[in-house]
Amino acid sequence: MGVMTPSPAQTLMTISGHVLLARCIGIAAEFGIAEKLADGPKCAPEIAAGVNANALYRMLRYLAANGVFAEDDAGRFSNNPASALLRPDVPGSMHAWLRTAWQDRTWDTYRKLPETIRTGAPAFELAHGEAFFDYLAARPEVSALFDAAMARQSGPENDAVVKAYPFGEAGVVVDVGGGRGGFMTAILNAHPHLRGILFDQAHVLAQPNQVRDAGLAARCEFVTGDFFTAVPKGGDVYLLKRILHDWSDADAARILKACAAAAGPSGKVVTIDAVLKPGGAPDPNKALDMGMLALLHGRERTAAEFDTVFAAAGLQVARILSTPAPSTLSLVEGRLRD
Repeated sequence: MGVMTPSPAQTLMTISGHVLLARCIGIAAEFGIAEKLADGPKCAPEIAAGVNANALYRMLRYLAANGVFAEDDAGRFSNNPASALLRPDVPGSMHAWLRTAWQDRTWDTYRKLPETIRTGAPAFELAHGEAFFDYLAARPEVSALFDAAMARQSGPENDAVVKAYPFGEAGVVVDVGGGRGGFMTAILNAHPHLRGILFDQAHVLAQPNQVRDAGLAARCEFVTGDFFTAVPKGGDVYLLKRILHDWSDADAARILKACAAAAGPSGKVVTIDAVLKPGGAPDPNKALDMGMLALLHGRERTAAEFDTVFAAAGLQVARILSTPAPSTLSLVEGRLRD
Protein backbone atom coordinates (compact mmCIF):
# COMPACT_ATOMS: atom_id res chain seq x y z
CA MET A 1 0.00 0.00 0.00
CA GLY A 2 1.13 3.56 -0.66
CA VAL A 3 1.80 6.14 1.99
CA MET A 4 -1.42 7.80 3.08
CA THR A 5 -1.56 11.56 2.74
CA PRO A 6 -2.60 13.22 6.01
CA SER A 7 -6.02 14.83 5.96
CA PRO A 8 -6.24 18.61 6.40
CA ALA A 9 -7.42 18.07 9.99
CA GLN A 10 -4.48 15.74 10.72
CA THR A 11 -2.08 18.29 9.27
CA LEU A 12 -3.42 21.01 11.56
CA MET A 13 -3.31 18.72 14.60
CA THR A 14 0.28 17.76 13.87
CA ILE A 15 1.33 21.39 13.61
CA SER A 16 -0.45 22.35 16.84
CA GLY A 17 1.16 19.37 18.58
CA HIS A 18 4.60 20.83 17.92
CA VAL A 19 3.96 23.17 20.85
CA LEU A 20 3.77 20.19 23.20
CA LEU A 21 6.81 18.59 21.62
CA ALA A 22 8.85 21.76 22.02
CA ARG A 23 7.87 22.00 25.66
CA CYS A 24 8.91 18.41 26.34
CA ILE A 25 12.31 19.04 24.74
CA GLY A 26 12.72 22.04 27.04
CA ILE A 27 11.81 19.97 30.11
CA ALA A 28 14.31 17.28 29.13
CA ALA A 29 17.00 19.95 28.86
CA GLU A 30 15.95 21.54 32.16
CA PHE A 31 16.04 18.20 34.02
CA GLY A 32 19.38 17.13 32.56
CA ILE A 33 18.06 13.91 31.04
CA ALA A 34 20.70 13.75 28.31
CA GLU A 35 23.48 14.09 30.88
CA LYS A 36 22.02 11.21 32.89
CA LEU A 37 22.12 9.01 29.78
CA ALA A 38 25.67 9.99 28.81
CA ASP A 39 27.16 6.67 29.94
CA GLY A 40 24.57 4.37 28.36
CA PRO A 41 20.92 3.27 28.23
CA LYS A 42 18.75 3.52 31.34
CA CYS A 43 15.10 3.00 32.15
CA ALA A 44 13.01 5.87 33.48
CA PRO A 45 13.11 4.86 37.19
CA GLU A 46 16.93 4.93 37.09
CA ILE A 47 16.99 8.59 36.08
CA ALA A 48 13.84 9.78 37.84
CA ALA A 49 15.36 11.34 40.95
CA GLY A 50 13.08 14.21 41.93
CA VAL A 51 10.47 13.47 39.28
CA ASN A 52 7.64 11.01 38.73
CA ALA A 53 9.03 7.92 36.97
CA ASN A 54 5.82 7.11 35.09
CA ALA A 55 5.39 10.67 33.85
CA LEU A 56 9.05 10.80 32.84
CA TYR A 57 8.73 7.53 30.91
CA ARG A 58 5.71 8.76 29.00
CA MET A 59 7.45 12.02 28.09
CA LEU A 60 10.60 10.24 26.93
CA ARG A 61 8.56 7.72 24.94
CA TYR A 62 6.88 10.66 23.15
CA LEU A 63 10.21 12.35 22.48
CA ALA A 64 11.79 9.14 21.20
CA ALA A 65 8.86 8.62 18.84
CA ASN A 66 9.67 12.06 17.42
CA GLY A 67 13.40 11.55 16.95
CA VAL A 68 14.72 12.91 20.26
CA PHE A 69 16.28 10.09 22.40
CA ALA A 70 15.99 6.42 21.44
CA GLU A 71 13.98 3.71 23.21
CA ASP A 72 14.84 0.00 23.00
CA ASP A 73 12.54 -3.02 23.35
CA ALA A 74 13.23 -3.19 27.08
CA GLY A 75 11.94 0.35 27.63
CA ARG A 76 15.41 1.80 28.19
CA PHE A 77 16.35 5.18 26.80
CA SER A 78 19.63 6.35 25.30
CA ASN A 79 20.90 9.43 23.59
CA ASN A 80 20.79 9.81 19.84
CA PRO A 81 22.39 12.64 17.79
CA ALA A 82 19.46 14.98 18.52
CA SER A 83 19.18 14.40 22.27
CA ALA A 84 22.96 14.56 22.68
CA LEU A 85 22.75 18.28 21.85
CA LEU A 86 20.73 18.76 25.05
CA ARG A 87 23.92 18.16 27.02
CA PRO A 88 25.68 21.42 27.99
CA ASP A 89 29.17 19.94 27.57
CA VAL A 90 29.15 18.90 23.90
CA PRO A 91 30.16 20.83 20.78
CA GLY A 92 27.15 22.58 19.29
CA SER A 93 25.15 22.21 22.51
CA MET A 94 21.63 23.61 22.42
CA HIS A 95 21.06 23.10 26.14
CA ALA A 96 20.83 26.76 27.18
CA TRP A 97 18.70 27.74 24.19
CA LEU A 98 16.12 24.99 24.77
CA ARG A 99 15.77 25.09 28.55
CA THR A 100 12.35 26.08 29.86
CA ALA A 101 13.77 29.29 31.31
CA TRP A 102 14.46 30.56 27.79
CA GLN A 103 11.30 28.96 26.41
CA ASP A 104 9.25 30.89 28.98
CA ARG A 105 10.49 34.21 27.60
CA THR A 106 9.63 33.05 24.11
CA TRP A 107 6.19 31.83 25.08
CA ASP A 108 5.40 35.03 26.95
CA THR A 109 6.25 36.83 23.72
CA TYR A 110 4.05 34.60 21.57
CA ARG A 111 1.09 35.13 23.89
CA LYS A 112 1.10 38.70 22.60
CA LEU A 113 1.31 37.72 18.94
CA PRO A 114 -2.44 38.27 18.30
CA GLU A 115 -1.94 41.90 19.30
CA THR A 116 1.08 42.08 16.99
CA ILE A 117 -1.07 40.88 14.10
CA ARG A 118 -3.67 43.53 14.97
CA THR A 119 -1.23 46.43 15.42
CA GLY A 120 2.16 45.51 13.93
CA ALA A 121 3.90 46.25 17.25
CA PRO A 122 6.57 43.67 18.26
CA ALA A 123 5.13 41.04 20.58
CA PHE A 124 8.29 41.06 22.68
CA GLU A 125 7.84 44.72 23.59
CA LEU A 126 4.18 44.13 24.41
CA ALA A 127 5.06 41.19 26.66
CA HIS A 128 8.14 42.53 28.41
CA GLY A 129 7.69 46.29 28.35
CA GLU A 130 10.98 47.07 26.61
CA ALA A 131 12.70 46.53 23.30
CA PHE A 132 14.45 43.21 22.72
CA PHE A 133 18.03 44.50 22.65
CA ASP A 134 17.40 46.80 25.62
CA TYR A 135 16.09 43.75 27.50
CA LEU A 136 19.28 41.83 26.73
CA ALA A 137 21.53 44.76 27.64
CA ALA A 138 19.94 44.96 31.10
CA ARG A 139 20.32 41.21 31.72
CA PRO A 140 23.88 40.02 31.00
CA GLU A 141 23.09 36.39 31.83
CA VAL A 142 20.26 36.30 29.28
CA SER A 143 22.38 38.17 26.76
CA ALA A 144 25.11 35.55 27.16
CA LEU A 145 22.63 32.78 26.31
CA PHE A 146 21.48 34.68 23.24
CA ASP A 147 25.06 35.35 22.11
CA ALA A 148 25.97 31.68 22.53
CA ALA A 149 22.99 30.60 20.45
CA MET A 150 23.84 33.08 17.70
CA ALA A 151 27.47 31.95 17.69
CA ARG A 152 26.37 28.32 17.33
CA GLN A 153 24.23 29.26 14.33
CA SER A 154 26.87 31.47 12.76
CA GLY A 155 29.73 28.99 12.56
CA PRO A 156 28.48 26.91 9.60
CA GLU A 157 27.01 30.04 7.97
CA ASN A 158 30.34 31.86 8.10
CA ASP A 159 32.14 29.16 6.14
CA ALA A 160 29.36 29.09 3.53
CA VAL A 161 29.45 32.87 3.06
CA VAL A 162 33.23 32.97 2.75
CA LYS A 163 33.07 30.37 -0.02
CA ALA A 164 30.28 32.21 -1.84
CA TYR A 165 31.87 35.66 -2.14
CA PRO A 166 35.04 36.66 -4.09
CA PHE A 167 36.93 38.19 -1.18
CA GLY A 168 40.15 37.69 -3.12
CA GLU A 169 39.37 40.87 -5.06
CA ALA A 170 39.50 43.01 -1.88
CA GLY A 171 42.29 44.32 0.31
CA VAL A 172 40.41 45.52 3.40
CA VAL A 173 37.03 44.26 4.59
CA VAL A 174 34.92 45.96 7.25
CA ASP A 175 32.54 43.82 9.29
CA VAL A 176 29.86 46.26 10.45
CA GLY A 177 28.19 45.09 13.65
CA GLY A 178 30.61 42.16 13.63
CA GLY A 179 30.15 41.23 17.28
CA ARG A 180 32.76 38.88 18.69
CA GLY A 181 34.44 38.38 15.34
CA GLY A 182 33.48 34.88 14.24
CA PHE A 183 32.73 36.00 10.68
CA MET A 184 35.86 38.13 10.47
CA THR A 185 37.94 35.21 11.72
CA ALA A 186 36.57 32.95 9.00
CA ILE A 187 37.35 35.57 6.32
CA LEU A 188 40.90 36.24 7.49
CA ASN A 189 41.67 32.55 7.83
CA ALA A 190 40.44 31.85 4.30
CA HIS A 191 42.21 34.85 2.72
CA PRO A 192 45.67 35.51 4.20
CA HIS A 193 46.15 38.61 2.04
CA LEU A 194 43.20 40.44 3.61
CA ARG A 195 43.15 42.93 6.42
CA GLY A 196 40.02 43.54 8.45
CA ILE A 197 38.24 46.20 10.46
CA LEU A 198 35.84 44.86 13.08
CA PHE A 199 33.29 47.53 13.96
CA ASP A 200 30.77 47.39 16.80
CA GLN A 201 29.75 49.06 20.04
CA ALA A 202 32.39 49.46 22.74
CA HIS A 203 30.80 47.00 25.20
CA VAL A 204 30.66 44.34 22.47
CA LEU A 205 34.31 44.66 21.44
CA ALA A 206 35.33 44.61 25.11
CA GLN A 207 34.05 41.02 25.38
CA PRO A 208 36.07 37.88 24.48
CA ASN A 209 36.83 38.05 20.79
CA GLN A 210 37.39 35.24 18.30
CA VAL A 211 39.78 37.27 16.13
CA ARG A 212 42.15 37.71 19.05
CA ASP A 213 41.68 34.11 20.18
CA ALA A 214 42.64 32.92 16.69
CA GLY A 215 45.86 34.94 16.74
CA LEU A 216 44.70 37.23 13.94
CA ALA A 217 44.65 40.56 15.78
CA ALA A 218 47.70 41.85 13.89
CA ARG A 219 45.64 41.79 10.68
CA CYS A 220 42.54 43.39 12.17
CA GLU A 221 41.69 46.82 13.54
CA PHE A 222 39.02 47.08 16.23
CA VAL A 223 36.88 50.22 15.98
CA THR A 224 33.93 51.23 18.16
CA GLY A 225 30.99 53.39 17.18
CA ASP A 226 27.36 53.60 16.08
CA PHE A 227 26.50 52.26 12.63
CA PHE A 228 23.54 54.61 12.37
CA THR A 229 25.85 57.61 12.18
CA ALA A 230 29.22 56.63 10.71
CA VAL A 231 31.39 53.60 10.03
CA PRO A 232 35.18 53.46 9.49
CA LYS A 233 36.54 54.54 6.14
CA GLY A 234 39.24 52.69 4.24
CA GLY A 235 37.46 49.46 3.38
CA ASP A 236 36.94 47.89 -0.02
CA VAL A 237 33.98 45.79 1.09
CA TYR A 238 31.54 46.64 3.89
CA LEU A 239 29.75 43.60 5.30
CA LEU A 240 26.48 43.50 7.22
CA LYS A 241 25.80 39.93 8.31
CA ARG A 242 22.33 39.42 9.80
CA ILE A 243 22.14 43.11 10.65
CA LEU A 244 19.53 44.67 8.35
CA HIS A 245 16.87 42.12 9.22
CA ASP A 246 16.80 43.53 12.77
CA TRP A 247 15.63 46.93 11.55
CA SER A 248 12.77 48.69 9.81
CA ASP A 249 13.24 49.83 6.22
CA ALA A 250 13.95 53.39 7.35
CA ASP A 251 16.60 52.31 9.86
CA ALA A 252 18.09 49.80 7.43
CA ALA A 253 18.48 52.58 4.88
CA ARG A 254 20.26 54.73 7.50
CA ILE A 255 22.75 51.92 8.16
CA LEU A 256 23.33 51.36 4.44
CA LYS A 257 23.77 55.08 3.88
CA ALA A 258 26.51 55.24 6.54
CA CYS A 259 28.26 52.30 4.89
CA ALA A 260 27.92 53.83 1.43
CA ALA A 261 29.45 57.09 2.63
CA ALA A 262 32.46 55.22 4.02
CA ALA A 263 32.83 52.94 0.99
CA GLY A 264 32.87 55.72 -1.57
CA PRO A 265 32.45 55.31 -5.33
CA SER A 266 34.71 52.27 -5.67
CA GLY A 267 33.59 50.40 -2.55
CA LYS A 268 30.97 47.69 -2.15
CA VAL A 269 28.32 47.25 0.51
CA VAL A 270 27.23 43.65 1.02
CA THR A 271 24.36 42.61 3.25
CA ILE A 272 24.21 38.95 4.22
CA ASP A 273 20.65 38.00 5.05
CA ALA A 274 17.85 35.78 3.87
CA VAL A 275 16.34 36.72 0.52
CA LEU A 276 12.77 35.50 0.74
CA LYS A 277 11.19 33.53 -2.06
CA PRO A 278 8.12 35.40 -3.30
CA GLY A 279 4.52 34.33 -2.92
CA GLY A 280 3.64 30.94 -1.51
CA ALA A 281 6.93 29.20 -2.39
CA PRO A 282 8.22 27.07 0.51
CA ASP A 283 11.03 28.84 2.32
CA PRO A 284 12.37 28.22 5.86
CA ASN A 285 13.21 31.92 6.08
CA LYS A 286 9.51 32.73 6.23
CA ALA A 287 9.48 31.22 9.71
CA LEU A 288 12.45 33.42 10.58
CA ASP A 289 10.50 36.42 9.30
CA MET A 290 7.68 35.62 11.72
CA GLY A 291 10.25 35.52 14.50
CA MET A 292 11.45 38.98 13.49
CA LEU A 293 7.85 40.21 13.52
CA ALA A 294 7.47 38.92 17.07
CA LEU A 295 10.78 40.25 18.41
CA LEU A 296 11.76 43.41 16.57
CA HIS A 297 10.78 46.09 14.07
CA GLY A 298 12.77 44.35 11.35
CA ARG A 299 11.93 41.78 8.71
CA GLU A 300 13.33 39.34 6.19
CA ARG A 301 13.13 40.80 2.68
CA THR A 302 12.51 39.71 -0.89
CA ALA A 303 14.86 40.74 -3.69
CA ALA A 304 12.45 43.53 -4.64
CA GLU A 305 12.38 44.80 -1.05
CA PHE A 306 16.18 44.86 -0.98
CA ASP A 307 16.11 46.93 -4.17
CA THR A 308 13.86 49.43 -2.41
CA VAL A 309 15.87 49.78 0.79
CA PHE A 310 19.19 49.97 -1.10
CA ALA A 311 17.76 52.68 -3.37
CA ALA A 312 16.70 54.68 -0.30
CA ALA A 313 20.37 54.70 0.73
CA GLY A 314 21.61 55.83 -2.68
CA LEU A 315 22.76 52.33 -3.65
CA GLN A 316 21.80 49.95 -6.40
CA VAL A 317 21.83 46.17 -6.09
CA ALA A 318 24.58 44.86 -8.37
CA ARG A 319 24.08 41.15 -7.78
CA ILE A 320 22.68 38.57 -5.36
CA LEU A 321 24.77 35.49 -4.57
CA SER A 322 23.32 32.46 -2.81
CA THR A 323 25.25 30.31 -0.33
CA PRO A 324 25.47 26.51 -0.35
CA ALA A 325 23.15 24.43 1.85
CA PRO A 326 22.56 24.07 4.73
CA SER A 327 22.94 27.85 4.84
CA THR A 328 19.87 29.77 3.68
CA LEU A 329 21.63 33.13 3.45
CA SER A 330 22.31 35.22 0.36
CA LEU A 331 24.74 38.06 -0.27
CA VAL A 332 23.18 41.23 -1.67
CA GLU A 333 25.94 43.40 -3.11
CA GLY A 334 25.30 47.10 -3.61
CA ARG A 335 27.26 49.98 -5.14
CA LEU A 336 26.66 53.70 -5.36
CA ARG A 337 24.00 54.54 -7.92
CA ASP A 338 25.23 55.96 -11.20
